[in-house]
Amino acid sequence: MGTPIERAAIVETVSDRTEADDDGATDATRAVLETLGEHLSADQVDDLAAELPPDLSEHLTEGESGEQFSEEEFISRVDQRMETLDVTGERAATAVLATFLESVDEAERSAVVDQFRQYGLETLLGETDADVDVSERSPRER
Repeated sequence: MGTPIERAAIVETVSDRTEADDDGATDATRAVLETLGEHLSADQVDDLAAELPPDLSEHLTEGESGEQFSEEEFISRVDQRMETLDVTGERAATAVLATFLESVDEAERSAVVDQFRQYGLETLLGETDADVDVSERSPRER
């Protein structure tokens, strides 16, 4: 388990990627994490929450987890949750997911990428700048 990443670093990176101010980036991050929390399994949510600062991980864990929904629905839910109007749900999702994937440790990244692919979020992953090569697996994931 890596060291939890700093909230300020996440917000700053999301802000850079979305060209939103800190409030907009914080809002986008919250919306994406809440939606991600609904989408991933409970175990995966717990693992990922451990990688985030507590004030961000609570967004992952507050809803029901393990829902099956499409990439379009994912983006739609992000759009509905965001209060900022100058960032689209798709742009928020790709910015936050890329920032998040770059921030978690490699074993977690592989697991998240696998789950996103399983749930049909490949397009969003493909639009991130994150290195999502999952050919390198840790022994515990084989």
